[in-house]
Amino acid sequence: MAVYVNNITINTGEYFSRDFYLDNVDGTPLNLTGYSAASQIRKHPESLNPTATFNVGFIDRSNGRIRVSLASTTTAIIKPGRYVYDVLFTDNTTKKSIVIEGNVLATEDISENCVITSYTNQEVGVIIEGSTSATPQITVNDINSYGVVHMGVNFNECSTFTAGSSNTRDLLENSTTRNQILAYIRSGGVVWLNVEWWNRNSGGVGCSNRANINSMLTLLETEIRAVNDVAFVGTATRSTNTSVVNSDFPATQSNNASVIFSGGTSVYLGGTDVITTYEKIGNGVLYVSGDSNTFSAGAYPSTYYNALRNLVLYG
Repeated sequence: MAVYVNNITINTGEYFSRDFYLDNVDGTPLNLTGYSAASQIRKHPESLNPTATFNVGFIDRSNGRIRVSLASTTTAIIKPGRYVYDVLFTDNTTKKSIVIEGNVLATEDISENCVITSYTNQEVGVIIEGSTSATPQITVNDINSYGVVHMGVNFNECSTFTAGSSNTRDLLENSTTRNQILAYIRSGGVVWLNVEWWNRNSGGVGCSNRANINSMLTLLETEIRAVNDVAFVGTATRSTNTSVVNSDFPATQSNNASVIFSGGTSVYLGGTDVITTYEKIGNGVLYVSGDSNTFSAGAYPSTYYNALRNLVLYG
């Protein structure tokens, strides 16, 4: 496997991410199914201890796309200067290969004014599957006025769901509206994507399915994936992740039925299962939850709005 050389610059105190697209020698995408990865920054190649450890997400395994990222709390403790890094892959035969390497320039030059933190409406704006209960209802053209935008499946619409199709998926498959949504997140916005587990209703009529959920997540350019349709029912507990605790999410959350996820940073857990998770994308946050009826009558407590906005700063 060829080694790609790519030099990067990290602004200390700022969230960092970089996507890489890996190819075979013939130019076709490298299929990363079955691979795991690790990536570290060191002062020198022979340094014993890493300066920082990247999170490595497989955004699109079949097309060779990965993302390396560092939380702002991690970059804040990196001293300005020059470093080196590499990305190590392990395949399903346990063979290890360095696939990316390069230099890292850590700098204090931060453009704080590029991150949008103030919004006209400091509440959750809702773009949802035909719901009449959630308020305020907005369209994709209104998203830049709301600090948190909720979209996805609503439990009340489960009986009308058709496999492979949803209003939210239609928005994301349209390149114009998808780019609007991604631009909103990258500039500092929060998108709360909500889904439901497939077999919620009798007769196999559900609210979504794993393929539909993962298609939407792929379109949102995240490493998060739905891995199990088995529902978690009960009181979920907040993860101990520093960014989640510092953002002041409620310590517990009631769930009636929730999809289980992998990837991202866990926010709520049902035992060891991740039922709510998030990923930083650009300067903003994609927050993914697997249960639409956590709150009744479409009411979103201000505690969640504030916590989600805090993730932009602490994530």
